[in-house]
Amino acid sequence: MWAIIIIGGIILWESVARGTLFYSGMAGIIILLLGIFNWLYVMYKAGGVHKKAPKSVNNIDKLITEGAYGVIRHPIYAADIVLFLCIFLFYPDYRILAVAVWAAIVLVFWAGLEERMLEEKFLDDYRAYKQRVPKFIPRFKK
Repeated sequence: MWAIIIIGGIILWESVARGTLFYSGMAGIIILLLGIFNWLYVMYKAGGVHKKAPKSVNNIDKLITEGAYGVIRHPIYAADIVLFLCIFLFYPDYRILAVAVWAAIVLVFWAGLEERMLEEKFLDDYRAYKQRVPKFIPRFKK
């Protein structure tokens, strides 16, 4: 997956015209730092709950539905997408926007593939989990 993102990113970086969309200033720095903090926090929390989470679905032997996985089904992919968005908001260039959009498309597609494999592996347990927990954006309960 990361090879696809990197190769596509390099192609986009070389083919999209350079140009800044707006000036981010201090807000861009703050947003980038928040994005990095969010990414580190999610990696720590997701890894703490499920040590095998970053590995292949074949290596996962238990469906984890608590912690970060109790809020959204793909916390690591969501954190990656947010980090790409924060990098763009820090340095709002057309090339970075193209790479961020490409990465988001690949991560969403990859999450879909992963979900099919998890559903085959965990059957009704995963289907029930999908009904309870959103894919990327958490539900805020009243």
